[in-house]
Amino acid sequence: PPTKNRERRTTHFKKMDNRNLLAARSSSTSSSFLTAQSKRRSIRRGSLNAPSAISRWKEEEEEEGKGNGGDGDRRVFSHWFGVTNNNREKQGQRQRRRRRRQRQSSGVRAHGTTFSAASYASGNGDDAAGGEAIRAEEEDPSTAPLVVRDKIKGIILFVLPLMASNVISPLLTMTDTAFVGRYASDAVVSLAALGVATPLTDYPVNLFMFVTAGVTSIVSNGLAVREPKRDMERKVYGAMFISFALAITLAALLVCFPDALLSSLGVEKIGPLREVARKYVQIRGLAMPAAFLTGAGYASLVAREDTITPLMCVSLAAITNVILDYVAVVTLKQGATGAAWATSASLYVGAICIFTVLRRRKLFHIPPPAPSTQMISPPMSIIPTKEMCAPVMKFFAPITFLSFSILSLYVVLILQANAIGNVASAAHRIAGNIFTVCALCGDPLVQVGQTMLPKYIAFTPKNDGRNARKMAIIVQAMGYMVGIVSASICFWLLYFGASGFTTDSSVIACARSVVLPVFAATVANIVSKSLYGVMVAMKQLSFLAGLTAIGTSTFMAAVFAINKYLNPEARYYALWWCLFSYYAIAVVVLTIRVATTRLVNKERYLS
Repeated sequence: PPTKNRERRTTHFKKMDNRNLLAARSSSTSSSFLTAQSKRRSIRRGSLNAPSAISRWKEEEEEEGKGNGGDGDRRVFSHWFGVTNNNREKQGQRQRRRRRRQRQSSGVRAHGTTFSAASYASGNGDDAAGGEAIRAEEEDPSTAPLVVRDKIKGIILFVLPLMASNVISPLLTMTDTAFVGRYASDAVVSLAALGVATPLTDYPVNLFMFVTAGVTSIVSNGLAVREPKRDMERKVYGAMFISFALAITLAALLVCFPDALLSSLGVEKIGPLREVARKYVQIRGLAMPAAFLTGAGYASLVAREDTITPLMCVSLAAITNVILDYVAVVTLKQGATGAAWATSASLYVGAICIFTVLRRRKLFHIPPPAPSTQMISPPMSIIPTKEMCAPVMKFFAPITFLSFSILSLYVVLILQANAIGNVASAAHRIAGNIFTVCALCGDPLVQVGQTMLPKYIAFTPKNDGRNARKMAIIVQAMGYMVGIVSASICFWLLYFGASGFTTDSSVIACARSVVLPVFAATVANIVSKSLYGVMVAMKQLSFLAGLTAIGTSTFMAAVFAINKYLNPEARYYALWWCLFSYYAIAVVVLTIRVATTRLVNKERYLS
């Protein structure tokens, strides 16, 4: 319509008049306006200080104001000053947001995170600290999406080197047996001496496994809660010192009192067997510090999810043992004594390799570092304090009791098989050795739970335990998978490979008769180990000790009932089903415990 077009033309003409008027007013101050614009950009970039820029601007304003009759560029200055105030207000808002993030993350930072309090307290616009807090919150594994396929792949890559290490470690004793049996002049006596001496030299290392379990837990939990590095190193140093003290004590017993220890095992006091066994025990006793410290250093590296380096160190020790066994037994004709020196030297080679890696990575120092709370580090003593030894000593009673109970089960099986007769005893030597080797495949799963689970059960304000439960289910599923594979190998070796150990048909038949319970016991054993790792990561040590005590008592009662009510032909078969029942009950109880417990160590990290 004509009226609307007329209104549009009138509005357009008014806008053009206003633009021309503004252009005429600003023509005299265009250069100063551009100068103000460039100064604003400089201040935004931080190349100019705002107060000094304002003072210079006022001086220029006064000079230009004199030339322009006092009016100057007040309009432009007020506009520039308003922008400067806006920038200051925005900067204050950023600082307030940063302090708010600091208060929100104070609960997490109190548990050992690496957020810098100084960067927040400075209040000078340190965006890097705020970005670090945001990234740490975004990368929290307890709340981040958990990809099952990637975790399974990571567990497999973590477990395979550990399995290889567990297979290589027993090869030290097996290498001694092979060289002594084939090349020693008195092979029969030397092999018998190795048989009676091995329990004194190998079993104590397995009995005091609480040190390795404690080191794994200390390091993995420390990394999960971002504990200060110096505090974590102090705890590891305390564990290493305890391990060294135990090793020195055990070495003194083996070196100074070998006759009394051999007499406790029923070895005759006079004869060539006693002399060879005494020398072997004394020489192997000198290597106890290396064996204990190797286990502790091995656990420290595994807890950081590094399984390749320990494998290389153990492999180097095994290669050294083979070379030195050849030199000492074959070339120098030293028999069991030479084999003992070769094994002791190889243990020290492995210990030196592991601790060289720890020192190069700055993970172990002598003397230990000062606490992180001390700004000035005083010279520290090599003797650890109580607070340094307390974390690992929490594992002493439950883990030692657990190891002792499991060893007791195997000893009872051996004694019962020997009591049944020679055929059952020989068959158990075949079946028991195959079961032990296949069950070793489950040991890495204990370390999987101890190493990978703590970062998911660490207390954070947003952790609801879902990722921890998923991870526990994945570890248990891996236990079933590894258990079935290992049990299948055990089944095949026992059923088809028993003839490779003996030619006696009655022994082969007795070994094949227990194939089914041995298969079931292998699966239950490996699955229970996967759950043991989860329980140790959750700090449920008292529950594990109580369950072990009840299970061991029930097993002993079942063995008593078997001896009382079954005939000798059926006893050996029933003993293996007893062992399966022990592990199966543990699997059921631990599965229910994990399913009904909130997998967040709130008490552990708030205390």
